Amino acid sequence: MPPTQGVPGSYRKIIHVDMDAFYASVEQRDYPELRGKPVAVGGSAARGVVAAASYEARAFGVRSALPSVTAKRKCPELIFVTPRFDVYRAVSAQIREIFAEHTDLIEPLSLDEAYLDVTSNHQGIPVATPIAELIRAKIKAVTGLSASAGIYYNKFLAKMASDQNKPNGQFVITPHQGPAFVEALPVKKFRGVGPATAARMQRLGIERGPTSRQSRSPSSSSISGKPAPGIIGSRGRSTRGPSSPTARASRSAPRTPSPPISSSSTPRGRSLYHSLPRSGAIARRTGSAAGP
Repeated sequence: MPPTQGVPGSYRKIIHVDMDAFYASVEQRDYPELRGKPVAVGGSAARGVVAAASYEARAFGVRSALPSVTAKRKCPELIFVTPRFDVYRAVSAQIREIFAEHTDLIEPLSLDEAYLDVTSNHQGIPVATPIAELIRAKIKAVTGLSASAGIYYNKFLAKMASDQNKPNGQFVITPHQGPAFVEALPVKKFRGVGPATAARMQRLGIERGPTSRQSRSPSSSSISGKPAPGIIGSRGRSTRGPSSPTARASRSAPRTPSPPISSSSTPRGRSLYHSLPRSGAIARRTGSAAGP
């Protein structure tokens, strides 16, 4: 199966767009007195939990899912703000309308991030980099918020790339750079590898991409205690097909499940989940590549 539909001889172009400290940034946008200050969205009570933290708060080690008591101990000046989910959903809808200006193949992961397949886009732009720049600029102009983006030909490394130049930046991994990028990637950065699994892998001498490929130690399922296809031995290729969105934790905000659709106002919109080739087919190539 060719790697793209309608674009023979080229790699698929996937953009992962991730809003920067989304909930906290919305609060700082709407309340100027919070700008430049450490802000945590969530409850400040003894049993409260941080839902999201501004970058000023992160400098003190405050992160999402951290108990509020611990967060306050790390940052005595921390300002707690009650979540306003109706506002976050409204801003998220604005952002998805911007995505739909460029492609119908959109897979929202939560209110603040999504995968976009721009291989065949509405403007006919052959390269993903300027599309990501246009999207980020439009998000800033419409919402006043910044977004980061990562670009590659599969979802795994597009998501990894979006973390590289945060906040308010983007990063491209070219097709030929993919294997080297994975080999330099700490296993704790791999999707599906949490702190406990990373610690087990480290004890087995598996710390980066090359050792995860070369290791003759137990399989990923025995290391993590559950099936984990695609974590070990990916070498930059997508060995796991696109998954249905589920609630996930994030550095910027708790994950809110979203259906894998492009836009309720776009009848022709198709699910990225159902449109992308499954498994390694996403990475196969026929002929020369058009760069991302």
